[in-house]
Amino acid sequence: MKTFSHLFLYLLLAALGFSCSNFFEVESKAYLDIEKNRLDTPNDSVYSVFGLLSGMQDIGPVCVLLGELQADLMDLTPNADADLKELNEHRASVDNPYLKATGFYRIINDCNYMIQHMDTVTGDKALLQDYAAAVAIRAWTYLQMSKIYGPVPYFDHCILDAEEALTADFPKMSPAELLPMLITQVQDILHVPRPYRRMNSIPVGKMIPGNEFLLGECYLWLNDYENAALWYKRAIEKDNYRFVCNNSFTIAYEDDGSIVQSWYQIFENSDYAHTYENNASIIYDKNYGKSNSLRSLYFGKEGSNKIKPSSAIIEDWIAQPLGTTNLELKKLGDRRGLTNAWRFDKEAPENTIRPLINKFASDSIEVNIIIERAAIYHLRYAEAINRTGRPGLALQMINKGPRPLYLNDSTLVKRRELAGKPEIVDFDHAAYATSMGIRGRVDLEPYTFDAALPTLEDSVLFVEDKILQEAALELAFEGHRWFDLVRVAQRRPNPAAFLSGMVCRKFEASIDPLFPFEASADKATVKAAIESAGFFLPLPE
Repeated sequence: MKTFSHLFLYLLLAALGFSCSNFFEVESKAYLDIEKNRLDTPNDSVYSVFGLLSGMQDIGPVCVLLGELQADLMDLTPNADADLKELNEHRASVDNPYLKATGFYRIINDCNYMIQHMDTVTGDKALLQDYAAAVAIRAWTYLQMSKIYGPVPYFDHCILDAEEALTADFPKMSPAELLPMLITQVQDILHVPRPYRRMNSIPVGKMIPGNEFLLGECYLWLNDYENAALWYKRAIEKDNYRFVCNNSFTIAYEDDGSIVQSWYQIFENSDYAHTYENNASIIYDKNYGKSNSLRSLYFGKEGSNKIKPSSAIIEDWIAQPLGTTNLELKKLGDRRGLTNAWRFDKEAPENTIRPLINKFASDSIEVNIIIERAAIYHLRYAEAINRTGRPGLALQMINKGPRPLYLNDSTLVKRRELAGKPEIVDFDHAAYATSMGIRGRVDLEPYTFDAALPTLEDSVLFVEDKILQEAALELAFEGHRWFDLVRVAQRRPNPAAFLSGMVCRKFEASIDPLFPFEASADKATVKAAIESAGFFLPLPE
């Protein structure tokens, strides 16, 4: 990037944390030139994008903690500090360091600079992909903020003046006001592919949120279910066979020679996972700069971890009925849980379970934060299509996928559910040819409708509960749970009671000898805190 010819505004750095540092914090003395600020060379563009991705690495762990610790799947060990306890018990003050929004605004300000000053015309539009990356990352960042804080200040220009940074009073926009703006911005870059370059063998484009997924998320939070279903479906289909639930990712327990990938490999930083399962991740590399700060919280050595899986999610995994006829395998319950969040300690009395989150934690490999993957597309599509009055189709997406064998069975999917807007219910696409559904690919018995459901509305609510349950089993600890609960709660007659009922499951002591769990907080106190706190955390001024 161009070298700044006079003293940079250090006060601005303190106020907003503005940064154009390299991707993995490699040492750089490159600064923005306020007077000659056109980004018109590949180097300008590359380092600017790396600065944005570095910012995403900073806020990724915070997004996960705020998305999980407030919900029912993640709990604390006695090693946890007071700030984590505040989040866990829904009594976080505005001074809690996890609530600081500086990192979010640093990214937004950097994106605004790129969007204002990137030359997208010269050189056969060589920098257009990086411009589009800035638009997508800004939209993703604002979406995270709206889910965490609710109304947030919005600005679309780069602040380069310290006085403006300290005195500006930008209007706060509610999600209902902000998300339509983000939709318009993302739609303007739909035709632009993500950058193909690699950095230290990491595909840079795979760190940039996908446009289709962003649109699906925005529409879903706006309760525009048809458009949400449309864009999640397009995300599934965009790269043909990619991001599809297929038997390559079935859990490997029975050695029959056909299973080539284990569950844990979905979360590894491999080309196979990037191609077939993970569309976008915040990628870390312990040998080249930043590490993921969740690592020590989740996976502290010798019992030093501060965060653990809740007894509620472990009990849910163990309670799942396997589809296999092998009785020994049935005793294990949901295989995802065995890999993700517990270990049997053979030396402990009665083969006690040791709770430990290891989905994104390891003492041997770096851990990434997945933004979007195949299972999320399927779960979100199911959530959206269910709310259009198609509960049978939604349930089939979760159970065994939308293959003709199941869609043509009117006892599973009613004919009327496949009518209407063709693009959201047409599955004549190669992406679905090997789809096994969320439960099918981990060999769990399919969900079935309760015969006592009298109305379509009852069926929709029943399926929505099942989707929420399956999302917990599939996406545990990835940063989605609290936001999923909030989104669904807003559709229910008593949102506060729905939320408190779900979250407080983790504050019940377990009576099962396999679970050496005690309640980490008083259930009644937390229930009252949830019902008085609302959906959002306080945004520091």
